[in-house]
Amino acid sequence: MEVSPTEKRIFLIRQLLRGLLFLALLIGLFLVFNKIFPEELRERWFGSIYDNTQLVIAVFVGSEILFGIIPPEVFMLWAFRTGHLGSYYLSIALLSIISYSAGAFNFFLGRRIKDTLLFTKIRRLWLRKSLLLFEKYGEYLVIVASVTPIPFSAIALLSGAGNLDPKKYLKYSLWRIVRFFVYAFILYQASI
Repeated sequence: MEVSPTEKRIFLIRQLLRGLLFLALLIGLFLVFNKIFPEELRERWFGSIYDNTQLVIAVFVGSEILFGIIPPEVFMLWAFRTGHLGSYYLSIALLSIISYSAGAFNFFLGRRIKDTLLFTKIRRLWLRKSLLLFEKYGEYLVIVASVTPIPFSAIALLSGAGNLDPKKYLKYSLWRIVRFFVYAFILYQASI
């Protein structure tokens, strides 16, 4: 099913707007949460988790490999609040590289497991909608998944299984790093 370049651009713009709406919603929830629950209470609830850098990074890596179960913005806010990884933008650089690497891992995993029975079941059960989008938009979907809440790791896996050229995948998924810095800047501005 061939889609015109205009349709692909419209899809890209629409998804970018959805991503910004999601970010605005997340910031709003963050601000409301901070207003309702005082810092001392939040520290009691999350202190043991927030202070365990290895646990937070392990959860982030797992989430990024397993289809982005937890939005990366949660980890950006953690980096902003704790400073455990160093300066905020250094933390964002590290988180973005982890996310990009998790996507690359899933891309190459997709290339290896595309013909297995397990992947056929995964594709049928959990990736049906993403597969239809990938078949329709191809590498445009990699860009969209890199910068929006569409599950980046799932699209990376499908891109590998769908035989997208590795150079194209690695180039287009660099938008993931850009996304982290843009979202981090917006979160930082909203938090001051």
